[in-house]
Amino acid sequence: MIRPLFALSLGLILFAAAGRADTLKDGVPNLSVVGEAYEDVAPDLAILRFGVVTERPSAADAAAESARAVEAVLAELKKFGVPDAEVETQGVTLAPVVAEERDPKTGKVKTQQKFFRARNDLLVRVTPIAKAGEIAGGLIDKGVNSFEGINFEVAHPNQRLDALRREAVKDAERQAKIYAEAAGLRLSRVLEIRPIGESDMRPRAFAAKAGAASGATEIPLRPGLQRLSARVNIVWGLSR
Repeated sequence: MIRPLFALSLGLILFAAAGRADTLKDGVPNLSVVGEAYEDVAPDLAILRFGVVTERPSAADAAAESARAVEAVLAELKKFGVPDAEVETQGVTLAPVVAEERDPKTGKVKTQQKFFRARNDLLVRVTPIAKAGEIAGGLIDKGVNSFEGINFEVAHPNQRLDALRREAVKDAERQAKIYAEAAGLRLSRVLEIRPIGESDMRPRAFAAKAGAASGATEIPLRPGLQRLSARVNIVWGLSR
């Protein structure tokens, strides 16, 4: 019985604390302001998603050919200096496929062919991102025939986000002072601080299909800028 009673007591305490906060806001004149800060930054990490698809008459041949192609791709990544820890298998599949050819006049099946499709999907993290286009082109030359796209990200955004959180608080205080002074009032103590839908960088995908001519050495990429942002809602008490 000790644990349930402790949980019930803790719940009552938290509920009472929340009730006091609401009562405190309702009991005094107050001002609620949303502060925001953002920064457009250049990403420093490229994430490549690609695959090797092999089709052969037998399951064993499809699997063996897929394995050979993947080994060639992994060897190419080593040549580019990509650490093994930055390469991740996303999926491996082997499945039968039936292809049918129909008579255009009657709609009846004329021929039916069964083969096997092997697929191996990989994810690779590339730094610096200036190498991403060259690596992507090299992988296509080595057998990659399914390119799912490239995402650009900031590898370690926390330091920048912490600075933006501070700026968002300053922005909220700046606005609050303007409103209060315009109304002939002044800010007293802070009654509440609540972060709003904080989001770090939203990566944008570069969609690329493996259609480059043989011998292509680089896919042109434009990472652009990504936006980091922080928003906070602060409630101040007001006094004369």
